[in-house]
Amino acid sequence: MPMRGILTLAAIALTCGVPAALAADPSPSPEQLMPPEQLIKDVVFNELSDHQHHAFFEYLDCKRIGQQTLVKAEVETRGGRVNRMLEQDGHPLTDEEQREESRRLQNLLHDTGQQQKLQRDYQGDEDRIARIIGLLPDGFLYRYDGIEGGEIRLKYQPNPSFRPPTYEARVFHGMAGTLWIDLREKRLRRLQGQLIANVDFGYGLLGRLDKGGTFDMERLEVTTGNWKTRVLNVHISGHVILLKNIGKDQDEVRSDFRQVPSNLDLQGAEVMLNQVQIHGGPPVIQTGAAASLGGDDRSNSPDGLAFK
Repeated sequence: MPMRGILTLAAIALTCGVPAALAADPSPSPEQLMPPEQLIKDVVFNELSDHQHHAFFEYLDCKRIGQQTLVKAEVETRGGRVNRMLEQDGHPLTDEEQREESRRLQNLLHDTGQQQKLQRDYQGDEDRIARIIGLLPDGFLYRYDGIEGGEIRLKYQPNPSFRPPTYEARVFHGMAGTLWIDLREKRLRRLQGQLIANVDFGYGLLGRLDKGGTFDMERLEVTTGNWKTRVLNVHISGHVILLKNIGKDQDEVRSDFRQVPSNLDLQGAEVMLNQVQIHGGPPVIQTGAAASLGGDDRSNSPDGLAFK
C-alpha cells in the first residue's frame, strides 16, 4: 500500500477511536471504522424497524425461576403469546395436568376478557422493549473492544449527562458491560450488563436494587432478517418500602424456532400447541451462564417445533 494510503487508514482509525488491533485487521469493513456512537444508532434503527414489522414464531421455552423449572411451547400471534405447559421440574405433565392445560386454552378462546388482557400484556411487553432499545444511543458511552468473527464487541457504561425519564430507565441506565453486534446485519447479537451501583427509588425510601445484579441476553437470526431472543438470564436483588425483599432470579432458553403465518389467530395457535411434542429433550439451562441448546435454531421446517 502506498505511504499515503497507510497514513489515511491510520488517521481514520485514530479519529474513530478504534483500537490498534481493530485497525490492524487485514480487511476492515467501513462499519468497523465508523464511530461506535453511529454504529449504535444504526443498530437501534434496525432493531426498532424490525420491532414494528416482525414475523411471528412458535418455539420451546425452558425457564428456571428460583427452584422451579418449566418447559412450555409458545406461539406468537397478533393477539398475544399463547403457551402450553409441557414439563415441570423435569417431569412431563400427568394426564390430568394435560387435560387442565387443554381446559385453560379452551377457556381463553371463549373469554374476551382474557383475550383483551393477553393483548394488553403483549403490547405492554412490546412497548417496554422499544423503550429500552431507544435508550441505547443517548444513555451510554461506548468504546470498541475487539472483533469476534463477524461480530464487533463494544464496552458500554452509563452516560453521566443522560437523565433517565422513568424508574425503568434508571435501572437499565445503572448498568455497564459488553454488547456484541452482528456487522453484516447491524443487529444486536448479545448484551451483558451489571449494576455498577445501587439504584435507589425515592432517595432509597421507596426501594433499592443492589449493586452487582447481572443481565445477559443472547439473540439469534432464526430466519433471514428475523432475530429472536435465545437466552435471557436476570439476577437482581433488592428491597422495596417496608424492607420487603425483591428479586429477579431467572434463567431462560428458547429453542426450535418455527415461523408461523402472520394472520394466525388464537384458535390456530391452540391447534399448534396441542400437537407439540418434545423431540430429543428440552433445552438445558446452565445456571449463571449462557445456556446450551441442541440442534439448529435456524431451521424453519413446518413439521418441527420471545424481549421478542
